[in-house]
Amino acid sequence: MARTAVEIVELIRQRLVAADMSGFADLFAEDGVFEYPFGVPGMPAVYQGRETIRRHVVDSRRDIKALLAIDDIVSTVHETSDPNVVITESDVLGTTLATGKSFRFRSGVSVVTVRDGEVVGFRDYMNVLGAAEITGGQGRLVRDAVASGE
Repeated sequence: MARTAVEIVELIRQRLVAADMSGFADLFAEDGVFEYPFGVPGMPAVYQGRETIRRHVVDSRRDIKALLAIDDIVSTVHETSDPNVVITESDVLGTTLATGKSFRFRSGVSVVTVRDGEVVGFRDYMNVLGAAEITGGQGRLVRDAVASGE
């Protein structure tokens, strides 16, 4: 029996806590779609296909373990009237390694759609400013936003 959407969301949480981005991509269907509906400066808004998603998440988070020690991701999962769609609100808890400062930040809201036990849609309404703040990337965020005209 295929995993439910709620079970898949828990696997996503576990893999993100472990910073296992390739494992995160493994949860997607071959034709899955990963989206940033609010956009992220310097990056496409949509990634189509498991291997494209894998390249994106592995590359864009390549340095995450050098920047952050993630202790946990606390997610509130909201089931919808469609058992294949769940909404998650997530807080990331950890330490910024450069400063030694602990953080808990509201990382965002995600809408996850599952078919046959695989993610076919992942809309990530990410807290871009919060992520830039805890990783020390505010300057890069501003440069990328200016360069992309956003």
